[in-house]
Amino acid sequence: MKIEINNNKNQIWVVPESEEDLWIIMLNLKRGDFIYTKVLRDISLKDSKSKERRPIDIKLRVEKTEFQPLTGKLRIFGIIEEGPEKFGVKGKHQSAYISIGQKIIIERYPKWDDRTINKFKSSGPKGRALIVAIDYDEYTISLITSLGVYQLENQTLNISGKDSPNREEEIEHVLNEVNSRIINYISKEKINILVIAGPGYLKDRLAEKIKINNNKLKVIVDNVSNGGFAGINEILRRQTIINVLREFTTILAQEVLEEFMKNVVNNSDMVAYTLKDVYYAAKIGAIDKVVVIDKLLYNINDDERQMAEEIIENAEKTNAKIFIITEDSLIAPSIEGLGGIIAILRCKIPKDVRNLNNI
Repeated sequence: MKIEINNNKNQIWVVPESEEDLWIIMLNLKRGDFIYTKVLRDISLKDSKSKERRPIDIKLRVEKTEFQPLTGKLRIFGIIEEGPEKFGVKGKHQSAYISIGQKIIIERYPKWDDRTINKFKSSGPKGRALIVAIDYDEYTISLITSLGVYQLENQTLNISGKDSPNREEEIEHVLNEVNSRIINYISKEKINILVIAGPGYLKDRLAEKIKINNNKLKVIVDNVSNGGFAGINEILRRQTIINVLREFTTILAQEVLEEFMKNVVNNSDMVAYTLKDVYYAAKIGAIDKVVVIDKLLYNINDDERQMAEEIIENAEKTNAKIFIITEDSLIAPSIEGLGGIIAILRCKIPKDVRNLNNI
């Protein structure tokens, strides 16, 4: 992300260069902040009942934000604080779309703190991986980014049985088609790691085709029981693959969830979940690792959002490991069922202590 900061530190000029940058902007914008940007708005024409859509420069007071992965856009809802007087837009509700490569100014009073500025400075893509799970019945292609795991496509394969004289021809056609799809994704998504998994020899043949014109790409081939989405889930739990994909937040968050579930059964005093429970643990500096769904940090409920923000701030102060995931991530439903946030603790907090603190 390209940024410039004014002397008073209340305005930052920002140019997001990746979806990760847009996500960081969303997480750190608060209600009451301002953005200066250009929007399209229907303007009433003089002496006419008709309207015309025109681009206008505005200062927007932020009310809420919305980010949808893989769209390359961040949507910001708010109220126009400043705009062309002749159009009478001041005080009107407006949404603004921020795209990759678009320069905007974000403003906060009295100023942006150094911690948030450093988050902007350190933002950027952390690499992207493609995972393919294929067998003779179906294949699934999923994308892994630092924001989560996203299914790009799933297709059923209609390959004839082993006795069919057309079987080999059909297999070759399928492999060429899937290879073409993968090559397109590698180019479009700037993939640097490719994992191909499946139960049989099909995955090996596919890997050989891809390697012909992508000799610099890191390609990993592994066995799983099934193709399709079941195969994706299986490979993401394989330790050898986890070790390779450790740079992705979503993979590390998955490991924390697995550790959490083991402790729930065997050592429940060493974990916390739900906002109130984790808030107390963060307040006394007891958090070692925390996983939180991003929507808690831009929650429309002020009290819940403030609690989530304070959890992250306290966790940062005590050097806890923090993993913020999107609600589209594979593990998000599990985290959601636990209140949207979980934590592994540094020390035990017995239930009677938590009860005394109204948790």
